[in-house]
Amino acid sequence: MSRKTPIRNRGENTHNVVPYVPYDNTSDAYRPEQPRKPETGFGVYLSLASIVFLVIFFWFVYESVVETWERLK
Repeated sequence: MSRKTPIRNRGENTHNVVPYVPYDNTSDAYRPEQPRKPETGFGVYLSLASIVFLVIFFWFVYESVVETWERLK
């Protein structure tokens, strides 16, 4: 570094393309990341709905086959 005094903040860096403004909300470099709740994806709900639908569908098919068989006896 060719300066005799160290840089005190990011705004003093001469190689910045975009100047830094105090309280600039576009930069998250010094803002701590907020903890997030894990999000349940859409795929989980779709899988559960598919399983429930298949169980009900196959139960209906089973009941239909059994009742048809009982009538044909």
